[in-house]
Amino acid sequence: MVPVSDLVFHQRLGRVLEHLGDEGFWVALAGFLRHDAAFDSWVALIFRPHQPPHLLGVGGENLLDEALFTEYVQSFYAIDPYYLFSLGDFVPGLYRLDEVAPEYFRQTEYYQRYFALNVVADEVQFLLPMPPHGTLSFSLGCHHRFTNEEMGWLCLLLPWLLPLMKIAVETQILASGIVPNQALSLETQLRQKGTPPLTDREIQIALLLLAGHSSKAVAARLNISPETVKVHRRNLYEKLGVSCQAEVFALFITQG
Repeated sequence: MVPVSDLVFHQRLGRVLEHLGDEGFWVALAGFLRHDAAFDSWVALIFRPHQPPHLLGVGGENLLDEALFTEYVQSFYAIDPYYLFSLGDFVPGLYRLDEVAPEYFRQTEYYQRYFALNVVADEVQFLLPMPPHGTLSFSLGCHHRFTNEEMGWLCLLLPWLLPLMKIAVETQILASGIVPNQALSLETQLRQKGTPPLTDREIQIALLLLAGHSSKAVAARLNISPETVKVHRRNLYEKLGVSCQAEVFALFITQG
């Protein structure tokens, strides 16, 4: 005889599969996962290199602040740890914030002004490369730290959950095409605000510093000396008319 608990599990899974080809899939999936993992908000999107992410869905018991989330989708995604992680080579799977965030991430203006207000304590993301469209991200944000039991259960679902999400994106979104987001990227905004314009290297260093990388970490990442990083940082501050990273971040706050 099949245990009653297994029957309930498959009944909940069936509700998710009913929405596999429509926009209700992400809401149904969040409801399914919440049964065994407590979280306060969820976001489904596609990270795209050098352009704003394509939003698939967002929600939760405590919805994200709309103004702050708009800032994220239009600009601050460029310094988000998960976005930066998605640009490299990685194995599809479930990733915790501590695994992908730079050493000083929790000290950045981005963390203090956006992340701590929207996610608060902990975040995990299911990440799945979907070339040539980008990387699928399904994020769960929580006011408490996810327990080992919750993480174990989410990992247990990976073998079938990632393929299921891929099918959902291909049938629901990619079949009709992804509409380009016309918002200016953070890189473009940095270039436009500098007088004279920031160089590509200065923009690269500005984004890494804003994301929480130390000067030493930036130097190692770009294979240059820490002294060279300091020179670039001094030059970009002068071009932007600021004196610290907090002021650089403040240039892009348009609301909230």
